[in-house]
Amino acid sequence: MATVTISASEFQDRVGEALDRSLSQPVLITKHGRPRNVVLSYDEYERLSARDRRAVKAEDLTDEDIAALEASEMAPGYEHLNAELEAK
Repeated sequence: MATVTISASEFQDRVGEALDRSLSQPVLITKHGRPRNVVLSYDEYERLSARDRRAVKAEDLTDEDIAALEASEMAPGYEHLNAELEAK
């Protein structure tokens, strides 16, 4: 799915067109040449949100899933949880 890129000022001038276009492809809005927001259809939002809630059994993880988990880092502020794991 290709992404359409428009500036924030262009988005303000053509919001209706951008919203219509977002029904078939994401619309990336830039400000001062930098990515700022993305407008996408509600169906696409739901599809992406559902992926975050997907539950799988450990034995169903692919090699790619395992590699992504191994490469991930804990969000700042949760380091204290490591102490709980080490205490057991």
